[in-house]
Amino acid sequence: MNKKISFSSLKDINTLTKGKKIVLFGAGNIAEKTLRIIDKKKLVFIVDNASNHWGKKQTNFQIKNPINIKNLSKKYFIIICTTSYTDVANQLSKYGFKQNEFTVSPVLNDLRSIDELEKMEKKIIFSSGSPKKNDPLSGGGIYLLELNGTKWKYKKKISGNCYGIIKYNNNFVSVDADLGIFEFSKSFKILRSKKLPKNSRGHGIHFNESRSEFYVVCSYQDSILVLDKKFEIKGKIKISDKMKNEKTACHHANDCVSYKNSLYVSMFSKSGNWKLDSFDGAILEIDLIKKRPSSTILDNLWMPHNPKIINGSFYVLDSLRGFLKGNNFNTIATFPGFTRGLAHDGNYFFIGQSKNRNFSRNLGVNNNTSIDSGIIIFDEEKKISRFLQLSSEISEIHSIEFLDYE
Repeated sequence: MNKKISFSSLKDINTLTKGKKIVLFGAGNIAEKTLRIIDKKKLVFIVDNASNHWGKKQTNFQIKNPINIKNLSKKYFIIICTTSYTDVANQLSKYGFKQNEFTVSPVLNDLRSIDELEKMEKKIIFSSGSPKKNDPLSGGGIYLLELNGTKWKYKKKISGNCYGIIKYNNNFVSVDADLGIFEFSKSFKILRSKKLPKNSRGHGIHFNESRSEFYVVCSYQDSILVLDKKFEIKGKIKISDKMKNEKTACHHANDCVSYKNSLYVSMFSKSGNWKLDSFDGAILEIDLIKKRPSSTILDNLWMPHNPKIINGSFYVLDSLRGFLKGNNFNTIATFPGFTRGLAHDGNYFFIGQSKNRNFSRNLGVNNNTSIDSGIIIFDEEKKISRFLQLSSEISEIHSIEFLDYE
């Protein structure tokens, strides 16, 4: 988007127009709607680039040639009333108007939000735990998706069965079914790796700065491995003793996030009965000093993933329901697919959507379940989103990060 374009609220316009007269740029429906909300006593006339409008009137205001405002930025404040606001903003800049001397009509603020989403440029990394393939456009691994406005392309950079991804120093650390825990650079070069214990199925990962520890959630062991910076295992924290008696993992623990001396782990079943269709999903808090579970901070979840602390608040995906929960764990967005993979760039949420193979479970919960895989970009404030669809051959997305971060 042209950085010279300014979008303002009515309150902003009232402040910016003190001591100035208002001119609307662009005749028509948008100008008419703008006239309903601004102070008409300040308005002097309307300008439009279409010469067939010159000399005519709109709601008793004369329509003139834009040349009438050239080099008069000290006298007039311009409100752009056309969807061609980029072109008009450039024209006003040539006429000598600076950024705070014109704005786009508040009537077009919805268009602004859409425009920002559609003109976004981003480099997104995501992981897929799908079966490994040699094809660069399908199968499990680490992918780079390059978003350039309304176009995007993606390619597998590291092949494998990859799950959690986190930023670590200037690199990334991920978990792979074969490699175990591994670190890779922004150029996707694997720098080091360490195998995890057999039959552990490492999934989610987090690094605790204050404790200098990595935590890897092991879905097949109902436990969390604690590792030092060198990827050496320091210990193991059990979620429960149920596996000892059942001889199989019971909770389907998957992802985690840590804060100070607590670790928060998402799982399909707090009671350990998800294989009996008891999906009492929860986020369990684990005391990292005592190395044992201490409390449940959220329950009644259905296949949850990706607990995160974003801007000092908890967020989590209630995956099968397609809910993004935050703001004291209220549902702040609902999506039609299986949501897994969550990141925030300071402005927008980026949410992975995996191919839903359990849509029959949603009957009576959702009225429409998407079977597509891709990445959702969600504006929490405006409650709007766009969808970057991926090939059905990339059926699973697990984690999301950004390549272009400082």
